[in-house]
Amino acid sequence: MQSDFPASKLDLNALTHVIHAFGWPDKEGNVLSYSNMFNSGISKVIHAKNRKFLLGLGGWGNDEGFPIVAASADLRKKFINNLIKVCEDNGYDGVDLDWEFPKSSADRSNLNLLVSEMDSMFYAYDQDWLITMAVPVSNWSGQWHDFYNLKNHIDFFNAMTYDTHGSWSDHVGHNSPLFQSPSNDPDGSCETGINYLVQFRGIPREQINMGLPFWGKQYNASKLNGPFTGNVTDIRYSDIPKLIGNGWNYKWDPVALAPYLVSDDNSKILTYDDPESIRLKSEYVIKRKLGGVMIWALGYDVTSNGQELINSIRKNYLSVQEFTNDITIDKFSLNTYPNPFNSTCQIEFKLSENKLTTVSVNDIAGREVDLLVHSVLSKGIYQLSWNGSNQISGIYFIRIVAGNHSTTKKVLLLK
Repeated sequence: MQSDFPASKLDLNALTHVIHAFGWPDKEGNVLSYSNMFNSGISKVIHAKNRKFLLGLGGWGNDEGFPIVAASADLRKKFINNLIKVCEDNGYDGVDLDWEFPKSSADRSNLNLLVSEMDSMFYAYDQDWLITMAVPVSNWSGQWHDFYNLKNHIDFFNAMTYDTHGSWSDHVGHNSPLFQSPSNDPDGSCETGINYLVQFRGIPREQINMGLPFWGKQYNASKLNGPFTGNVTDIRYSDIPKLIGNGWNYKWDPVALAPYLVSDDNSKILTYDDPESIRLKSEYVIKRKLGGVMIWALGYDVTSNGQELINSIRKNYLSVQEFTNDITIDKFSLNTYPNPFNSTCQIEFKLSENKLTTVSVNDIAGREVDLLVHSVLSKGIYQLSWNGSNQISGIYFIRIVAGNHSTTKKVLLLK
């Protein structure tokens, strides 16, 4: 809650983007939100550290307006215009879409329309605004997302690699196991979720952030993977460490690579993430070359020892990534101007090493429409022009690949 954990408490040295949850559409295309949520002062705190501030749109239980608004051209336009005003008034740098969940082929098609129109309207207003998306990691809900199209408009996807087990499961399981436990568990794991998005749905791995939950689930049960009764209760990490040795025993699942607690009377099981499982997940994200990690939710890990889970991310992910990113940034740079442009776009890039270099132009469907360079270039500064007069108006992507590194710049052609 914003009142429990204000922006002043955010560890902005460990964050790149802060998502403010939640706003959502009503059936008339207005933007609703929780009481007293919008506050332009929050963005000032976040922008002071040069971090991005996004409005989370949706969340569990806030989906009623999405299918209605997405299905109407007039309501889509009204809703997006309302979003632009909300973002401008409150200092947001874009939005994170969290429609939980589209439920039909019509929803899937209409989500494409909503996202593509939002991308165009946002880009015309402020080309630096972002559109990101929280996404499911199995085909149960994922089938109603057209990721082939969405990946051309979404800056990055936040994979909800949690809630793997819960009240809907037929057995006690980990909230967010890194690997299936047991190995044939049909409810899956972080790994099966990432594999689904990358291998089955074709999202580039660098466009995916793996979700890390800062809460656990408590079951009325006597053993892991056994049956349970009654409700399953969400417990914030901040309330978990103090239980160990005070009526609860710590256990480690070597298959899932995740901890869990068992009550002294063997009547309850609590599955969660701790600094060690976060370390292993950080290593997994680095090994798989994913885009990064996403947290739900900031402030849930505050204990008498500080923010234990954030600190694990800082130590085991950021300390490695900061060095890697410095190298990547130094390899080359890419700039385009003017943007938007009428017919000809100027492209300037710099190489710090001699590399096989490819510069291409792709449309919003990912199709290559022009190949400008494909040869070994010496280090230095290069300038190119791309004439888009034979292309239709819309968004295009200038992509440069130099050796093992790549970067993309979005441009808008207006005729």
